[in-house]
Amino acid sequence: MTTALVLVVLAVVLAGPGPLWVARWDWLHQVPRSAIVLWQAGAVAALVAVIGAGVVLLHNLPEVAEPVRWIVTVALLLFIGHVVARLVWFGLKELRRSGLRRRTHRELVDLVASAETDPGRGHTHWVLAHDEPVAYCLPGLLKSRVVVSRGTVETLTADEFDAVLAHERAHLRARHDIVLDTFGALHRAFPVLIRSELPLTESRLLVEMMADDHAIREVGRLPLARALTELAGTRTPAAALGAGPMVLERVSRLSRLHAHRPLLATLTCLLAAGLVALPAAILVAGHLLLG
Repeated sequence: MTTALVLVVLAVVLAGPGPLWVARWDWLHQVPRSAIVLWQAGAVAALVAVIGAGVVLLHNLPEVAEPVRWIVTVALLLFIGHVVARLVWFGLKELRRSGLRRRTHRELVDLVASAETDPGRGHTHWVLAHDEPVAYCLPGLLKSRVVVSRGTVETLTADEFDAVLAHERAHLRARHDIVLDTFGALHRAFPVLIRSELPLTESRLLVEMMADDHAIREVGRLPLARALTELAGTRTPAAALGAGPMVLERVSRLSRLHAHRPLLATLTCLLAAGLVALPAAILVAGHLLLG
């Protein structure tokens, strides 16, 4: 029973106060790809801990009287099934909802926007006849769109515009929408009383930083920083990924990138692996100590 209690405490910590601690680690913004893995590892470890606690309790039920054992068995199986079912259900629901929104918006873009091709790279983007600077993308399995407004084209310089396009194409190529949908499903799978908004919020910022890193490799920091400043505060349609959100944190980060990022990325991935392995290690340790 001690092992089950430890696993329950671990799950509560990982779902509740744990994200508060991790959100204070500013150095994770240096390595957004690895940071995404760490945040996902925390959610997975919490789920494994919950299921592991249920398995341990079921294993110890033979010591309990027969009527109580059956009642507790059914209750635990229902609880474990509920957790897994919520994860699957919200995962499918999130994918369906966001996919429908993107498809509907993509159809509208095809009706009102004009397609233009970059002669240098051969990529196509869609231009809206709108004066306010706007830039976003609509990911899709077969059809995806990079959408900008006429205001964006006229406001940004050529290298700034290239930075924005590189940013949006990075979202499409890496399918950052699936990353966000996964975090949304994991978020909703936990009960309201113990879940934290931070993993979902941080994941939105981190995927933008990942796309920024790609734009830096293609165009450089300065054009990207200027473009982000011009697009600061612009609204992004539901289920789309845009270059405008959370600009202050992202521009500030561009001036603080340092040479130790590969080492930080390695350490972060090792920490994520250890986090996922922790519930299993507790199970094994409990079995060895009690068995």
